[in-house]
Amino acid sequence: MAKRIVFHIASLRGGGAERVFVLMANELASRGHDVTLFTWNAQGPNAALRSLAVHLVDFDLPIRGEGYGKWETLKGIVRSAGLFSRLAPHAVYSAPEFANLLVALALLLARSRARFFPSFHAAASLPSSSLGARIAVWLSALVAARATKAIAVSTGVGRDLAARGFPKSKIVVINNPLPPVAALEQDSHAWQAQLATMGDGPVIATAGRLVPVKDHRTLLRAFAILRAGRRARLVIFGEGPLAVELRAYAQGTGIGADVLFAGYVNDPAACYAAADLFVLSSTSEGFGNVLVEAMAASVPVVSTDAPHGPREILGDGRFGALVPVGDA
Repeated sequence: MAKRIVFHIASLRGGGAERVFVLMANELASRGHDVTLFTWNAQGPNAALRSLAVHLVDFDLPIRGEGYGKWETLKGIVRSAGLFSRLAPHAVYSAPEFANLLVALALLLARSRARFFPSFHAAASLPSSSLGARIAVWLSALVAARATKAIAVSTGVGRDLAARGFPKSKIVVINNPLPPVAALEQDSHAWQAQLATMGDGPVIATAGRLVPVKDHRTLLRAFAILRAGRRARLVIFGEGPLAVELRAYAQGTGIGADVLFAGYVNDPAACYAAADLFVLSSTSEGFGNVLVEAMAASVPVVSTDAPHGPREILGDGRFGALVPVGDA
């Protein structure tokens, strides 16, 4: 029997969790379910991945930096509660962590009886100081109580949840899905033409939002060391608030001509096809979709031993090299 299913993601910016949720919504809609994807802000490249069979609800709230302001958050909670009351879903899936907290509160306000499946994609513990953090701890307890099952994307994230008080009986580990490897698009991309002008040498690629946890600065330092001894090119796929800073750092270390900041590209097959080696430099990585995608494309991988996904994906180093976090 078809179910009414709601997927909530905070925004549709170019991130792994956002992409996973859109693809999951598409899949369940293709199986005949009544699927709604609702977000507080639908701007971003992942919006283009949504199937027309998936209903989109966009609150169109302004994003401030990496999140929402206090008033936007309060408005979003109230509107979310109204949406749950109106749709009366059988099941609600949400991510990332802060969105899980707000959805749990909205479900409570709506007196919804929906099954609730918060999804946790990060290896991080909630801080315990400040009023905001204490409220977050209380909301985390609400999530634990309200959740039908808490989905951890890796075993390590599941252990983190248990350490924070989630009942082990409610924690289920489900790795992120890998969609079928797409065929290369016929249209060429601007970044491909730019890469062709950068000379020869193997291509090292990475993909991820340009944010501190991805630690692109360490990757740039490592590339500078490599580049001092041999030809090579580095392509960084992704967008984020550190873009200007990282470009300046690459120029300052003398490798600017050999580093291409390609932005977010919604054609993973083309990205991996260009790479001779894929590198992940994160300091923390709940799972690591890009590692799985690179391996599926037969690209060798090197990753930091960031908690927790890379070690699990790479089989303790059997399927790719693991290196210390933050060590160029």
